[in-house]
Amino acid sequence: MTHPHITFFKTPMAAPETRTLRRMRRLWMALCWSLALAVLLLPALKTLLGPWAALPALLLTVAAMLHGFVYFRAKARADDAFGREVQP
Repeated sequence: MTHPHITFFKTPMAAPETRTLRRMRRLWMALCWSLALAVLLLPALKTLLGPWAALPALLLTVAAMLHGFVYFRAKARADDAFGREVQP
């Protein structure tokens, strides 16, 4: 007889990543990296755009937050459905 903790540790905790979830995750990561780049390039953007230099960072912040919200909800739904499927 196997200890219940051993059985629990052998059970996968996350759903396999679908093509859509992978694409959403990569887009969210690209938005985060683009935001970091926009913040690092803020002095250069200030010379190019003047008082509007923070606008790209603001837009990327909003886009990353909104897309992250959608992605993490979809990921949580997939994980919950997978967890219900795996449970005996």
